[in-house]
Amino acid sequence: MKIFISWSGDASKAAALALRQAIGDVFAGVEPWMSAEDIKPGQQWFGELMETLQETRFAIACLTRGNLSAPWVMFEAGAVSCHFGELKLAPLLLEGDVKELTDPMARFNGTRFDRAGVQALFESINESLGSPLKKKVLEAALGTVWPDLEKAVGAALRLDRPPVDVFLSVPMAAFDSDAQYQPFRAEAMKVVRALREQAGLTVFCALEKIESLAQFDTYGDGAREDIEMLGRSANFVMLYPQKLPTSALFEAGYALARGLPCRFFVRDQGQDAFRLPFLMRKLPEVFTHVSIIDDSEWKTYDDIAARLVKNAPAWFGKRLRARFEG
Repeated sequence: MKIFISWSGDASKAAALALRQAIGDVFAGVEPWMSAEDIKPGQQWFGELMETLQETRFAIACLTRGNLSAPWVMFEAGAVSCHFGELKLAPLLLEGDVKELTDPMARFNGTRFDRAGVQALFESINESLGSPLKKKVLEAALGTVWPDLEKAVGAALRLDRPPVDVFLSVPMAAFDSDAQYQPFRAEAMKVVRALREQAGLTVFCALEKIESLAQFDTYGDGAREDIEMLGRSANFVMLYPQKLPTSALFEAGYALARGLPCRFFVRDQGQDAFRLPFLMRKLPEVFTHVSIIDDSEWKTYDDIAARLVKNAPAWFGKRLRARFEG
């Protein structure tokens, strides 16, 4: 029996290759098939694809958040749907939850990539075989391949991730003196260290390189580096201790324009001395994944660090994009 495996993008492809290997190791007589891997040079790809679907009783779509609506995945899903009833199509969410599926994928019974989800997938494959494996044999075989499969898919997903998980934006040059700047820097570095050491995230914060205000004169291409790192970041967090004319506000605008999830930690928004600009205060009303967290929910930078670490899986484990709700 052939099993058709659909993919799109580097991460999805690497995961599909690992899945193909695992399926081949567990099920004797099963031939996992991937379009771009198993069509030989000189063959007509469309004809080969259609012929394979005629011989296929089971199909798997390897989905990441980046390819949920990718044209090639949609094309292959459409081709599979022509044979619906003759074969099963299982959307496999390599990250995220099946609730994130939208039509047409949401019409099929999907599963998450975790131990339970893959077991359910392999059990469904097993039921499609003419001579299925006994339950204990299947469980033992899956137990053998699961560690390598889990590791390979984890590595595959990192191919799609930006090299910086969190861009931490803070005011620097806006302070009048080192007597103001250095205590704030010490507090902000608590947040940087917590994100790295406790949450296991990669973090960029320009403040790390600036120990005193005098160093701004030698910072050189700091603006260029900040913009480059914003372009390589997956999330944006801003610490805004008071109302300041700071480039952190420019960075926030750039991050929002890129569609990054944004979280702004600010002081009491009821007092003008601490307020964000008016339009920024309205952002959570019109954009998804934009949050303003004032000091009714935190008192110290240790509190901010603890909150970020606690919520890291939900806030930074998903590569969401901010969208305008108009």
